[in-house]
Amino acid sequence: MDIEKVETILGRKVLSDLSEAEYKGKSDEKLLITGAGGSIGQELIKRLNNSGFKNFLPTDVDGDFEKLDVTNENEVKNLFESYSPTKVINLAGAKHAPEGELTSWNTLNINTIGTLHLINNLPKNSKIILTSTCKSANPEVVYGASKLIAERMVLNSGGSVSRFFNVVETSGNVFTIWDEVNENLPIDLAPTCERYFISIQEAVGLLIFTLNNEPGRFLVNTVNITNMGDLANRLYPDRKKNIIEPRRGDRLSEKFISTSESVEKYYLNNSVVKVKSIHDYKKI
Repeated sequence: MDIEKVETILGRKVLSDLSEAEYKGKSDEKLLITGAGGSIGQELIKRLNNSGFKNFLPTDVDGDFEKLDVTNENEVKNLFESYSPTKVINLAGAKHAPEGELTSWNTLNINTIGTLHLINNLPKNSKIILTSTCKSANPEVVYGASKLIAERMVLNSGGSVSRFFNVVETSGNVFTIWDEVNENLPIDLAPTCERYFISIQEAVGLLIFTLNNEPGRFLVNTVNITNMGDLANRLYPDRKKNIIEPRRGDRLSEKFISTSESVEKYYLNNSVVKVKSIHDYKKI
């Protein structure tokens, strides 16, 4: 997707501080990346290679790479023992909200139990970084709830959370679906839904920022919530729209942060927000 269309969807410029972020890992660090075969994983691998950091092991990538089922604790244990990562980036996940309502146990098993397996088998002095979702803020559906629990476990273990909003260029996104519809046919649209968007460069930049910094919960500072009806009219002003109801699992309006959370600190010229919750662990 070209940058002009991405920025039309975002309603702003891509945040350069995040699109240019580089990992500052030490030479003795070893990164293990679960679920690296997706759009974000592939972009992260590219960014790490471009920065000159080569000491990482991606799993679940097409080709001659490791396979890892995070729901199988023996597989997790064996790989951790053989590779001894100093940081684990957990990209593995069941990410489809409507499917999560139908396959609730599978979503919980991958997103929550899988994360627990990683935490329980972390080598000494290593750290886990979880990629999460804005749907974990005041969750209404299984997907968001499964990620909220995973966030809590990771933070309790001393790890960090990169919480993403909807990433524009990931595979299966609505814009690709719309583009594939014959231009003479209407596109399906649920115009009442409101969403926050970030670019894939911003998502990976947030993840790299989280890797480089102290434990916490970090978000891209994208304050513009977008009405999907207005956005569809901007992108396709002359297309017919077939108005549909939101699917089961699609909430009407997403949250920037939950009602229990507040902004703790801004970073990178306000591009990144560190968020705290009244439920976060506090030492006595």
